[in-house]
Amino acid sequence: MAKATIELPDEFVRKLNLDQKQLIEMQIVDDQIIIDKNSEGIRQANKIAFRWAMVTGIVSMLIALINFIMQRTTTVGMTGANSLTQITIYLGGSFGTLSFLVMAFKTRHQAGHIIRWYNILMITLAYGILGTAVLALIMWVISSAFAGARLDIYTMSLIIGALVGTMNYIMVISAQGLRFQQAVSVLIATLFGGIIMSMATNGSVGWWQYNFSYLGTDRVGNGWIFNFTLIFSALILLTIVDYLFSALGAGIHKNRRLFILRLLFSITAIAVGLIGVFPNNPGWMHHVHDGIAQWLVMMVLVMIVAIRWLIPKPSWEFLVISYVMAGGLAISDILFKKSGYLSLTAFEMVAFGFAFAWLILLLQNLRNLIYDDDQKYVAKIELIK
Repeated sequence: MAKATIELPDEFVRKLNLDQKQLIEMQIVDDQIIIDKNSEGIRQANKIAFRWAMVTGIVSMLIALINFIMQRTTTVGMTGANSLTQITIYLGGSFGTLSFLVMAFKTRHQAGHIIRWYNILMITLAYGILGTAVLALIMWVISSAFAGARLDIYTMSLIIGALVGTMNYIMVISAQGLRFQQAVSVLIATLFGGIIMSMATNGSVGWWQYNFSYLGTDRVGNGWIFNFTLIFSALILLTIVDYLFSALGAGIHKNRRLFILRLLFSITAIAVGLIGVFPNNPGWMHHVHDGIAQWLVMMVLVMIVAIRWLIPKPSWEFLVISYVMAGGLAISDILFKKSGYLSLTAFEMVAFGFAFAWLILLLQNLRNLIYDDDQKYVAKIELIK
């Protein structure tokens, strides 16, 4: 085994909290040296998650059993009141959200985590809703596979405890490893998942003949899903923006260009939420809704045009993609207004797709700025013969 002396910058040592005679693991991935200091920490985190899952699973099992005894239930069904599905979703959603919140606060000081308490609360709410929705989908699959089945209260309580414990394990692991990319993934899953659900459950097969925003009006069965999706996605977007620009020091006195971009981005996120607050119902709400939608598109176009002056050293590829997307927005507008090639629904969906894709791309580039500034160090390696 070759021996070498490595000189590390003081900032690197401080961030990794290294001490003398510290053993660290290193691996080569795509010709890059990856330092893994936290192997023992990861194993400890898994132990904590497993213990948390065991405790919440046992508590859930006891709660379910006590509930069945108090209700004088002899056998429990898969669906309906006081069923496997209902109790699992209630307990799983509640304990899962609480588990994520506790663990996120506990690990909030680790590098890469969302630090501010209100950011943690918003991300916890997002994970809680998403986790509950996934659990509900799983329970639907289970109840459909075993339709009509009924089991005794002890067996059902054990199954409920196992399901709730498993969900809590996943939620704790997610909170322990919370990073920027996970937050963006939750944003994308929330937005597109909510929109797809709105399309599938709106109760109007011809919704696309009106406009995209028709999904949120009072003329469909579940318009609140579409509106809630937009409002909640806007809140997550504001949370991510606050985290990124705070890390970049985007203040009015420190970095005015990034502060302007932060202001524009925040206004754009607020516009997304206001579209959900003011659905496209007939009357004055229709005019307010359209005005906000136009303002949203204008904000995105302004950011795209000015982006080369608002962020430090934008890459050539990013600028090209940005201008291509701006061209796509302009062409779709022409195809809709001048030629009538695109219907209103198609135009809105295309415009929304371009705008949201560019916002995600911008978030990734801002994240790279943080990475470039904070996590690249030069080390001197001297081989010992």
